[in-house]
Amino acid sequence: MSSKRIVSFFMSIVIVITAFVPTFAYSRTKSDVAFARPEIMTLSEYKAKLLEEGFPVITTEQFLKVTSFFLFIFRVATGRIFLHQENFDVSFDELVGNACDTVYNDCGLDIVSLLKSIPDFNDPAKIAVEVFDIDTDTIRDEMYNKRDEAKENNDEVMYFVYYFLGAYLAIMEKCTIYSVPTEDPDVYEVKAMIYFNDETTDSLDTDIYINVVTGECTNKDGSGLAGTGFNYNLHESLAYATIDSWMRRFGFCVFYDIAANSMPLLWNYITRRFTFEYDGLEWMIQIWKGNYLITNGGEVGVYNREPGTFGTFYNCATDDQLMEMSLQVYHGDDLLVNQDPQMHWWINGFQMSKRRYIPDSLTMKFTILMPNEEMLNAFCESINNHYLHDVSYTVEGLKISVVW
Repeated sequence: MSSKRIVSFFMSIVIVITAFVPTFAYSRTKSDVAFARPEIMTLSEYKAKLLEEGFPVITTEQFLKVTSFFLFIFRVATGRIFLHQENFDVSFDELVGNACDTVYNDCGLDIVSLLKSIPDFNDPAKIAVEVFDIDTDTIRDEMYNKRDEAKENNDEVMYFVYYFLGAYLAIMEKCTIYSVPTEDPDVYEVKAMIYFNDETTDSLDTDIYINVVTGECTNKDGSGLAGTGFNYNLHESLAYATIDSWMRRFGFCVFYDIAANSMPLLWNYITRRFTFEYDGLEWMIQIWKGNYLITNGGEVGVYNREPGTFGTFYNCATDDQLMEMSLQVYHGDDLLVNQDPQMHWWINGFQMSKRRYIPDSLTMKFTILMPNEEMLNAFCESINNHYLHDVSYTVEGLKISVVW
C-alpha cells in the first residue's frame, strides 16, 4: 500500500472495518438484553427470534469505550495518567462529511468519530526534535528524497517508511480531508492536506473517488479502495470485490475457511463446495453466505487446478475463464445484496448493517452463464451429488440459476 494512501486507509474503514471492530465487545441495549434472557421464551422461540431478527453489531460508541480502556492502561503504564490526553485534529469538507454521515445512518459506523478519536502521537517526535536539535525541514527533505528513490525502485515498504519518518519528525499538527472535482462532473477525488508544526503543508492523494450520483467509491487501478480489493457503494451500503483484487493472487484452500471459522464472533458463515472435472482441469465452484463482522452477504467463487494436485489448494479463474454471474442475498423478503450480471471469477456483496443475521436465515440466489453444455452438465452433476442436498437449480440454455 502506497504511503500516500494513509488517509485513504482510514477512509476505507467502511470496507476494512473487520480489522478494527471486535464484535464480541458490544454492550447490549435494554431490548437486546430482554431478547437474550432465556427465561422469557422457550428455546424454539429463541431460535425463531434469532433467525428473524439476528443480533446487533457493535456501535462506534461501544468500540471507542473498549479502546479508551486500553488507552487508559497504556497511559498508566507510561506514567501519563495525569497528563491531559489530546486527540489528533482531523476535519472534513462537506462532501466527505456527507459520505461519512451516509455510512453512519445506514449501519452505525461513525467514521468521523473514529478518526477524531485518534490520540495525538506527536509527543515523541517533539521530544526528539528538541533534544537532538533536528531541523525538521532538512530531515523531511532527506526522507522524502529517499522516499522518491524507493518509489523508483518499486520498494513500497521503504517508500512508506521514509514518507512516515519525514512527515512524523516534521510534527503533523492537523489533517483536513477534502474533495476536488475531476473531469467527470459527477466524480470527486478525495485528498488530504497535512499541516505541519513549521507551518508548511503536504497534499496527499488518497486514490479514493466518489461518484455523487451513483454512490460508487472506487480507486483508479481497480485494486479497490486503499488496495483492500473492495469498492463500496454509498447508496446500497454495499462492499464488493473487484476483479483484480489482491486476493486473486493467493487462490483458495480449505485452510482459509478453517481460519475464519476459528473466530465465529467475527465471521459466521456457511459454505458449499462443488468440484468437477472439465477441459483437462479440476474445477471448484464454492459458495458462501453469512455475516462478516458488521456486514451480511454472500459469495460465489470459481477456481481450478491441474489434475492430481495434492491438497485443497485451487487457483482463481484467469481472465479467459471469467464467466457472467449475478448474485442476490435475501433475509426473508428483504433484498440485502443485488449484483447484476457481470464477468467475474468471484462475485460477492456484503451489506453493512446494524444487525448481523444467522447464515441459515439468509437465502442466496445466483446465476452463472456457462461456456458450454459440457461444463454446465458437470456442475449440475456436482450439485446433485452433494451430500447435503440443500441447493436447488434450474437451467435455461447455458445459464444455471441456483437457490441456496
